[in-house]
Amino acid sequence: MFQMKKNLRRMLASLYLFCMFFAVPAFAEVTYPEHKDNYVNDFASVLSANHASAIRDSLQKLQRETGIQMVVVTVNAVSDYGAGATSVPVFAANLFDHWGISDKTQNSGILIFLSLKDREVKIEMGKGYAHRYDAEMQSIVDSTMIPRFKQDDYSGGIYDGVHAVIDTVTRQVSWFSYYKWHILVSVLIVVCIFAGISCMKSGKKGWGWAFFALAGALLLFLLKLLLKRSGSSSGYGGGSSGGGGGGGKF
Repeated sequence: MFQMKKNLRRMLASLYLFCMFFAVPAFAEVTYPEHKDNYVNDFASVLSANHASAIRDSLQKLQRETGIQMVVVTVNAVSDYGAGATSVPVFAANLFDHWGISDKTQNSGILIFLSLKDREVKIEMGKGYAHRYDAEMQSIVDSTMIPRFKQDDYSGGIYDGVHAVIDTVTRQVSWFSYYKWHILVSVLIVVCIFAGISCMKSGKKGWGWAFFALAGALLLFLLKLLLKRSGSSSGYGGGSSGGGGGGGKF
């Protein structure tokens, strides 16, 4: 009996050590940097001042005209953020979710992530895209970005990659499709105002005031749309990664 208890204690001790050995990597802490800018976060300092400014301007215009929020992030190495950070694609996806790039409704955010010492780049796309652009994003990584990175031209590779991604995702996003509600509401406001004036002139003041009231309500709605649009570029809105995109080592 004593020997059985002794063997049982040894088995439990071995099992405990076994579990601890494999649990440590699983629970290794990973931290994520906080964004300093809505569009360009060059923590690895690889972007030239001109490229960083041009990229920021392009990404601001992209969000203003289409609602798509794209963010560029560079780091020295993902391992700088904890022992559990070993995979660049996983770190990029988790960073996307941690920041909440884009918004919960459209989920049209895009993250271009470069880890310098890991020599790896990842284009991470929001859930709204699913895997629709995977082939195009992989082609941009392979043909546009990595050749420049292999020449140590990280700034030029990111600059070219950003604009190639913009060209790809905006082909199916027209100006009208993004502003259609603004246009429709504006037209309705004008129609209501003219209808109200017409009713007033014809002596139907009750209908005239009703049309003016409707025009006022529509104007408030339009202002709300405009404020929502202008506020969308002030930060991130809780978007999440969909796993699509492309990536590779260089």
